[in-house]
Amino acid sequence: MLERTAEADRRKELGRFLRAMRERVEPSRHGISTGRRRRASGLLREEVALLAGISATWYTWLEQGRKANPSAQVLNALADVLKLLPIEREHLFKLAKPEWLPEAASAGNPSPEPWIAGLIAALSPNPAYALNRAWDFLAWNDEAASLFGGFDHPEDPAKRNLLKRLFLDPAWRALFADWEVVARSAIAQFRAATVGCAAAPDIRAVLDPLKALSPEFARQWAEMRVEEAPIWSKGLVGPSGEVATYDYFMLTPAGVGKEMTISLYRKRV
Repeated sequence: MLERTAEADRRKELGRFLRAMRERVEPSRHGISTGRRRRASGLLREEVALLAGISATWYTWLEQGRKANPSAQVLNALADVLKLLPIEREHLFKLAKPEWLPEAASAGNPSPEPWIAGLIAALSPNPAYALNRAWDFLAWNDEAASLFGGFDHPEDPAKRNLLKRLFLDPAWRALFADWEVVARSAIAQFRAATVGCAAAPDIRAVLDPLKALSPEFARQWAEMRVEEAPIWSKGLVGPSGEVATYDYFMLTPAGVGKEMTISLYRKRV
């Protein structure tokens, strides 16, 4: 029953993704002229089907989350019509063909291996922390705890999760000078990173409360964006209101796949 429910959720997610991508494509990019009376945004389902060389009924089934078995050729055709970026094309394939994904590791929040905690400590004086696949904080060094307001909060377990901190913790919203950019990117990265385990209990335990408690998160999650983790700079606001710039890197230790990542901040001088 759980497997069937996960499969149905995956098909619905595929349908939502296709619709969101379709609605953002301007018809003029495919030489389609539209009249003033046209109210729909982006391409119509029939136009996507025609451009991809498939039937409109079958494409409609895909968007409705009904059972289908699209080939790689069809998926590539849809990706071309929808003008998908490489990461978006990959996301489409992962949603439509989950059997091509490696088997997901068992869920849970195991303690990080001692060498991970030791590595993070050795990254001092650069703030660093480790996340599991649900983006719960697993380990951190003293500099990270000081910069981000600590991670051990028994009275508020939500503060042990990065996404929940971003959207539910006012202190974190005030901490990032470019909070809107950081938050939107985080959502897109989380969707891409969890595509193979989106229905797992540990992932639902993050997404479901956020959708209920944060309308802003729910709205952005519905936009269906996906991104790779960027290498970029973030401005963090200090106690006196000064903004310090940090270069940010997300690293994946060998052998753990997406089950654990390390985030490293390096302050510019």
